[in-house]
Amino acid sequence: MLLTAILLTLIAAVLAAPLSHWLGKYAGWLLWIPLAGAAWALIQAFAGSGGEVIEYYPWIPDFFNVGFHLRLNGLSLVFGLLVLVIGAGVLFYSARYLDRTKITSFYLSMSAFALAMLVLVLANDLMVLYVAWEATTLASFFLIARSGSHARKPAVRTLLVTVAGGLGLLAAVSVMIASTGTTVITEILRSDIWDDSSTVTWLILTLVLAAFTKSAQFPFQSWLPDSMVAISPVSAYLHAAAMVKAGIYLLLLFSPVLAGNTLWLVLLVSSGLITALLGAVAALRRYDLKELLAYSTMSQLGYLVALIGIGTPTALTAAILHTIAHALFKSALFLAVGVIDHEAGTRDMRMLTVRKMAMPATLTIVILGSASMAGIPPLLGFVSKEHLFQAFLGAELPGVLPWVLTGLAVLTAIGTFAYSGRFVLGAMGYYRSPRNWINTPRGLAANRQTVYEAAPSFWAYPAVNASLSLILGVFPFFLADLVSDSATAAVGAHQEVELALWHGINPAFMLSLLVIVVGAIMVWQLPRLEAFLVPRPLAYSGLGAVEKLRQTTIEFGAVVSSWTSGLSPGRHLVWPAALLAGLALTGWFAIDELPAQQENLTRWTDWLLVAVVAVGVIATIRARTRVAAIVVLGTVGFSVTLWFFALGSVDVALTQLMVEILTVVVMVLLLNRLPKTFGKKEKASRSGIIAAVLAGIAAFAGTYALTGRRDMSDPAQYLTEQGTEVTGGNNLVNVILVEFRALDTLGELTVLGVAGVAVAALLASRAPNPVRTAKVLSTSPLTNPHHNSVYLRSLSKIAVPILVVVSLILLFRGHNEPGGGFVGALVTGSAFALLYLAAPADEAAPIRLPYKGLIGTGVALGSAVGVYGLVDGSYLTPIYMDIFGFELNSSLLFDIGVYFAVLGLILGAFNMLGTERGLAETVETPPEPTTGPPGIRKKNSKHSRQREVTS
Repeated sequence: MLLTAILLTLIAAVLAAPLSHWLGKYAGWLLWIPLAGAAWALIQAFAGSGGEVIEYYPWIPDFFNVGFHLRLNGLSLVFGLLVLVIGAGVLFYSARYLDRTKITSFYLSMSAFALAMLVLVLANDLMVLYVAWEATTLASFFLIARSGSHARKPAVRTLLVTVAGGLGLLAAVSVMIASTGTTVITEILRSDIWDDSSTVTWLILTLVLAAFTKSAQFPFQSWLPDSMVAISPVSAYLHAAAMVKAGIYLLLLFSPVLAGNTLWLVLLVSSGLITALLGAVAALRRYDLKELLAYSTMSQLGYLVALIGIGTPTALTAAILHTIAHALFKSALFLAVGVIDHEAGTRDMRMLTVRKMAMPATLTIVILGSASMAGIPPLLGFVSKEHLFQAFLGAELPGVLPWVLTGLAVLTAIGTFAYSGRFVLGAMGYYRSPRNWINTPRGLAANRQTVYEAAPSFWAYPAVNASLSLILGVFPFFLADLVSDSATAAVGAHQEVELALWHGINPAFMLSLLVIVVGAIMVWQLPRLEAFLVPRPLAYSGLGAVEKLRQTTIEFGAVVSSWTSGLSPGRHLVWPAALLAGLALTGWFAIDELPAQQENLTRWTDWLLVAVVAVGVIATIRARTRVAAIVVLGTVGFSVTLWFFALGSVDVALTQLMVEILTVVVMVLLLNRLPKTFGKKEKASRSGIIAAVLAGIAAFAGTYALTGRRDMSDPAQYLTEQGTEVTGGNNLVNVILVEFRALDTLGELTVLGVAGVAVAALLASRAPNPVRTAKVLSTSPLTNPHHNSVYLRSLSKIAVPILVVVSLILLFRGHNEPGGGFVGALVTGSAFALLYLAAPADEAAPIRLPYKGLIGTGVALGSAVGVYGLVDGSYLTPIYMDIFGFELNSSLLFDIGVYFAVLGLILGAFNMLGTERGLAETVETPPEPTTGPPGIRKKNSKHSRQREVTS
């Protein structure tokens, strides 16, 4: 059932793009259904489990038994329902909120974020949890950045902070896996590593870093208000119900083993209460309704972190209850602000004073949500706030510390009440600045522009959440079982929670009453309060610190890149060559004594090929024209190809041969954009010579030290002896690439695709040099591209089909004979290269295939084959099939993915580097011949015409 919930959410992500294309912004009215179905699947799974559901699907079993471990307990159920239910509601709401631009990117990123968050809260494997954690970071970055050019810097700043936390989580995950030998979270929580004080200290520091950056806690709080440049649906989902709750979930997940630790308590309680106070004060200084809610979110999250730090069962129960209450009222308020902004054209409370807000439904939502946030009965926020005060009063701390913490919590709650009242007044258009709050002209209301209520489908979902805040506040016992099960998981022991609106007159109730009274006075005196707070900006800001970090990073990158700047390849190569040589020499001197080298390692043919390579290198250096340099450089490549053949590595030799051929073609495409000869400034630079020498030293040291000094390694011996029996394939190179090392190959395939897209983006942003114009001074057929290509066009009609058939044969025979997807694609690429060379002009080349689509298809097919392997073991496990008597396996499909991706990259190079794209120059070409036998002579009054010459 857990996998079903994930698959349903995945369906929403897969359907997001096509539905957005077909239905536009109204795709949200369908995309919410899979998320609602996933929520129902979680409820049914938990209801039938008796308290916990654990599922396991293999992923990488040979690496610490990493699997797609899933677990559903009370804690993950609460957060899973927040992710799915609020996510479904936000998608439904977005159908009315969005305009008609960038619809696909919004729905795709939102669905992907929901999927990542759901996997995160259901993960019972540290590797899965970490991958999902980073996926939420990337999805949130895209959702913020898509809001426009003004959102670029906030998105980058948010990414910097959250990625830093991700590195902290990676460090914690690495330590836990190395210390326990497993990646399963339930087993790690039961291990004895929590008795080692040094390990626990390190884990606390790294886990707290990850959680604080994700949940915007001091000193990492600045990114949350900064990210309010995103649209209201994004803010409601990421920054009220989902993303910021990921940090809270992480803290609750490890609370059973870390609660009571002094460092854990100090860090969480101090940072949480500082964040709560800062957020409350900052909210009273903001005029933008959504920015006010952002700071209030910081404040409320600070409450949650402090409660988790206290760590008592009462505190953890209060944290879970307040998490639910906060998600309901804050999502309702964010979405209500979206309705106001959409209808009124502004969300600045100063601008809303000149509008008459005739929006009874939306303002009712604002009042209910704000009352719950302020802790006014009978809203759910009042119930959770009482439990919060009770937890602080009952903190197991020495002396007066519980009362000190309670006092800080009460002070924050008073600020919460004040900014909640300010939010209501601002949304209703009743806000007045400190100067004219009391003496408002009576005729102002009559002159205000009227803002009418939106359609019911717009405010329906925020109304549901606001209504739930009221219903669950009056009848909180509906949540008792859910909160009890969640508290049991967070505490690590069985908990029975009783929830009620009225617990009698007790200290928590008296504190709540104090908050209401003092908070109401502050709302009454808001003009004077603002007159005191607003003119006093803080000397330092977290946002300024993050911006300084961003600028410093850019400046440092500029300094580093200046070391290799310029057009000289030597400057680019000297640093990596020096590093490589340093590593080689370090390893050389670190070895006391090299093992004896075996005899008869070389043959006379090896020295002959060395001589040919040396001659090619010397000739390349001494070449004075670019064509000559390419020709003699090809000698080096083909000599290496012969060397591979001589050593018996036929697969590698075939690949090297095709790469050399296609490299020459691509270099020719670049040649016609460069001068024919090397200029004086293009001679070998000193840095280039140094780089070459250093690289040669490193290559010699590595070759000499590693060649012929040991027997076959254990992996190599296993592959040679067992490879055929295990895989059924005789071609050892191919089975290593597509079966034993398929995950690594998939990574290389992805890098290949990214390289193709990067080349396309680079050429699109900066056009290459124009093609050199041809000076045509003769009427010879050799100067006419159409006549000159007759031979190639005739040859291509025969050779191209043969090459394509050969490439397919190489593709399908690769499992047992030399071949495979990579070399097959190279052969097909050579066929297209022949077609390209045979065309009289770039525009006439018949290879305008969607190279980006081919690259994407290849990567997607390789990934899909990996998922298919989960059916029989783990990710990318090959599955054998018998189809009409032919034995096939999924590795062939993976190889076809490699074929498509490599072919797409080759075609991209041809199309992008060969096509002139408007840069072609017009030159004069010779007239058609006017002499010849009768009947062939052509009448042509114009002896010259203009045409494009592109290559």
